[in-house]
Order: sequence, then C-alpha cells, then structure tokens
Amino acid sequence: MKQNYKIDDTFLARWLNNELTDEELADFKQSEDYPLYQKIAKKSTLFTVPNFNEEQSFKNLQEKIKNQKPKVRKLVSNWVYGVAAAILIMFGLSYFMTSKTEIICNTAEQLAYVLPDGSEVRLNGNSTLTFSEKKWQKGNRTLELEGEGYFKVKKGSNFSVCTNQGTVTVLGTQFNVQTLKNYLAVECYEGKVNVKNSKYESVLTPGKGVKFLENKKENYQINSTEPNWVTNNYQYNAVPLSVVFKDLENVYKVKVKNNGIDLSQLYSGKLVTNNLEKAVKVICKPMNINYAINKDVITISE
Repeated sequence: MKQNYKIDDTFLARWLNNELTDEELADFKQSEDYPLYQKIAKKSTLFTVPNFNEEQSFKNLQEKIKNQKPKVRKLVSNWVYGVAAAILIMFGLSYFMTSKTEIICNTAEQLAYVLPDGSEVRLNGNSTLTFSEKKWQKGNRTLELEGEGYFKVKKGSNFSVCTNQGTVTVLGTQFNVQTLKNYLAVECYEGKVNVKNSKYESVLTPGKGVKFLENKKENYQINSTEPNWVTNNYQYNAVPLSVVFKDLENVYKVKVKNNGIDLSQLYSGKLVTNNLEKAVKVICKPMNINYAINKDVITISE
C-alpha cells in the first residue's frame, strides 16, 4: 500500500466524508493503522462539539499526532523485541472533548510507556491501557487495563489498575497483571500489592502471585525478578489454554481458530518462541488437540 493517509493531509478528512475512491478505501482497510482510525472516528460520534471546520480540525489533529513525541522508552537495555511503534490517541484534544488517554499495543509487539507521575508500564501484545490525565493531576492514579502489563510504580498516593476481573491497588511497587475473560493473574516483584475481585481479596508480597479463574482463587510462588514474557521466556503452571493460545497469537502474530476445544483446560509447559510449528505441537500434543497451520491461521479441534 502507498500509505497515502501518511503523506496526503486531506486523506483522513476525505475518508471521514466518504470521499475516497474504491481503490483508496480498499488499500486503507488493509493498512495496519486502519482499526485505530476507525476507533477514533467511532469515539468522536459520542460527543457533541461546537460548529467547526471538520476538514481543517482533522488536519490539525493529524498534525498533532504526527508531531507528538510520546514518553516511551526501553525499561531494560536488552529488550528482545524493540519498543513497538504505538499510536497514542489523546482524547484530551479539543476534537474529542474529553481527557482520556489510551495506549494501544498491537499483537506481536511490546510497548514501554512512562506515566505522568514517572511510573513505568510495559505492555505485552494485544493490550490496551486507559487513564484520565486530569484525574492523575489531582492525585487519582487509576488505570484501566485490557490484556497484560508490567508496572514499576513510583511511591505516592494509591495506584490502582482496574480490570474486568478485579482491581489491583498499590502504593509503590513492581508487579504484573494479566487479564482475560474469567481470568486474572497478578504477580508481585517488589513492595506490596492488594488484589480484589467480587469474591476474594489478597495481599501479595515479593515472590507471590495469585490467580482467579472463574471465581476460584489460587496462590502460587514466583522465582523470577520480572515477568517471563519480558525476556521472551514463556513458562506455564496450570494456566488455562485460553491464556496460552493468546500468548501464541502475540508472539507469532497469528490467529487461533477454535473448533470445539475447551479453552478452560489447564496447561503446564512452555511456549517455544522461535518456531511456530514446534510451538503449536508442544502445546497441542500433550492436550490431545488436533491442529492445522494455514499461513497465519491456526485451527485447533478435537
């Protein structure tokens, strides 16, 4: 694709007004950034704004996004994957009339980001972090996380990570949070972490972890000083297959198509990170799962 939307200042405005040619639209839909621009357009419809020149305003927004230098840096010098090129959608811009910041890390990437208070977060692939800068300026350090993130928190007021499976609250610490449907896992590497969902509450100290699976709680020990995925070393001990296959998708940038496999089954083992066929075999063979690999689609079945 020619990526006209990156060099033509009127491209995105013409897209919003349904003025693209069929060829331009087809090429744009194939681009890596198309889902993000779709999300921006969808969010913009939720707000009522004063009358303005839409084309000029969108050009201004594009210029701000293009010129903005996000506070992104490596957390360790030997990062296996380079820091992902991420789009920071600043909904605080007048175009959207809100102050939310959303950080998106795409599949098969990792992203480091420095939060307004100097705390650091490292997102694993296919993860999203959202927070309000206005609330942070008032000392309310609250984030919303979908996916997985490793946090190094500066000491200060309460720091909370909210997920759809529970909330993690700390003062100053290092911890990892992973969340999927009906699953939440939290590991503490420094300081203390409070984890709470609708049924349980746990306080973790360094070397401790807790998993919530379909409202069942399990405490466990961790022997590393940082999450395994940070060093591209995926090890599992009684983890749902849904988590393992999600990691497989992130590492290899593939899609797993499930034909009738119970993904709540627990898997113990590792994820091979340098050979897709071997990785799938290592996961599926001990679980008696049939599989087929067709380019970037992995189909699993009984």
